[in-house]
Amino acid sequence: MQNVALHGIKSNVCPRCEVPIKKLGSKTKDYRVRDYARYQRFKGENRIAERDDDITPASLGICFRQNVFYWLPRLSPSDPHKPDMPHTIYLGIFKHMMKWIQGFMKKNGRLDGFDEVWKTLPPYPGFLVPKEGYHRVTQWQGKEMTNMGLCILGILRVALCQPRSSEVIPFKHAPEWVQALAEFNMMAQYRSHMSETIACVEDYLDRFHKMKNIILEYRVTKCTEAKIDEQRKKLRHHSGQTSEHIAPSKWRRNLDADWEEHNERHIDMMYSESHFNFIKIHLISHFSDDIRL
Repeated sequence: MQNVALHGIKSNVCPRCEVPIKKLGSKTKDYRVRDYARYQRFKGENRIAERDDDITPASLGICFRQNVFYWLPRLSPSDPHKPDMPHTIYLGIFKHMMKWIQGFMKKNGRLDGFDEVWKTLPPYPGFLVPKEGYHRVTQWQGKEMTNMGLCILGILRVALCQPRSSEVIPFKHAPEWVQALAEFNMMAQYRSHMSETIACVEDYLDRFHKMKNIILEYRVTKCTEAKIDEQRKKLRHHSGQTSEHIAPSKWRRNLDADWEEHNERHIDMMYSESHFNFIKIHLISHFSDDIRL
């Protein structure tokens, strides 16, 4: 939010590049670097360039507030933004990740097992042993999230052991996705880098993006949840009205068929409206460029 105020941009746009909001969840670095001087030149004309008829300030998230970096010599306003490990990774991506993991574990009946493993972690140098179960932690600070990043992969693999035949593939892919993010996190914070280590950082990020769709159903927004709840209320109301006119056995069969049809619609809606287009998942794509700089 500091960058939102300093650069005069909207809250869900990148201060570095002109990535569209609907593309924040994709792994790409082909978007043009933000040219705030160009924005200022066309400030009064509600457009961005002479021939960019389809590109408006609103589409790029520009508010045209004063950018405090305009008057600093030899400085491009897009340069000051740098990766922030505590807010972007630990209190950003990891916080989202744990919400997705909890949904995944709950759906597969492994939530209690996850909590049990969490409570039995042994001491290790540089690692703070959790004093209570995962669900009892009411507020996650940077220190707790850093600690969690060191052990989440091991906890997840133990909690997902001995899968049933139908669970083998998802139980294999979920830890691989978490591992890609955990490895990216550990390598991105190296104090020095070579071209090989930067290539590893980019490789882990690529793997993370390729596999993230396995938890897409747990990215349901509040708006989508409200639509699903509204559909369920209509179904209950409709079934209550029709129950007076048909035999109980036939009404039950019809109700079961309706619920099955509506559940399929709900699943389709969850997948069609769920997405990863939030700013912090995009900001990690700039890590390797900043390391090179």
